[in-house]
Amino acid sequence: MRYKIKDIGDDGVDVRVAVTEAWLRAECPEVDMRPSEGGITFSGRLERAGDEYLLRGALRGGLVAQCARCLEPATLTLDVPVTLTFAEWREPSGKEEDEDDAEDVITFQDGVIDVGPEIRDELLLALPMGPLCREDCAGICPTCGTNRNLTPCDCAQRPAGGGKFAALAKVKL
Repeated sequence: MRYKIKDIGDDGVDVRVAVTEAWLRAECPEVDMRPSEGGITFSGRLERAGDEYLLRGALRGGLVAQCARCLEPATLTLDVPVTLTFAEWREPSGKEEDEDDAEDVITFQDGVIDVGPEIRDELLLALPMGPLCREDCAGICPTCGTNRNLTPCDCAQRPAGGGKFAALAKVKL
């Protein structure tokens, strides 16, 4: 996922990156997810724009994560437009304009642009905080632990105060 700037002509270069399960495990070890059967692909174009380089494209596909309510697999559809600006790293001059511009520009060194970390960041930003297997997911019953999508339970209708741990409610600390 590295591109040498000397290989980017006037017309730019096509960028096509397939996001694999191995890459996801390596780049996002703290997130439990995998590409769906259709996979995830970034397709775009890297072009010269003056002294900078512009990457435009889209991250599309499906991702399987764990549902935040019932812990079953949840398939998420991604269609994320991506626009990134890269510039060769230079020693800061101390001017205020340089500091303002630096916020929106990703720097690279040694004439090589690595789009991998930026694709990872865009992917992670596209994920919802609590992925759901479906909008009306009933989740897991906090009392009996049953997946309420598969088996309804009547724990909410039962009178409170019963169960194995009822005696702990009376303990004063």
